[in-house]
Amino acid sequence: MLVDLDHLIANPIYQADRCSINFHPLHSYYAISVYFIMLFFKRPFNIIGIGLVLHMIADFTDCFI
Repeated sequence: MLVDLDHLIANPIYQADRCSINFHPLHSYYAISVYFIMLFFKRPFNIIGIGLVLHMIADFTDCFI
């Protein structure tokens, strides 16, 4: 997904034990709240919001593994 492009500005780009939630700009709590608000808009924004929220949930579970 395009939301993962913000990983390219991180230093280092990939770190196995790093939690991406609130580390990258598009994975911040502010961005996640915008993604959640998008769920209440009309198509196609709600579908994009669903994908982004599910992506953040998947990234959030990586923080515990």
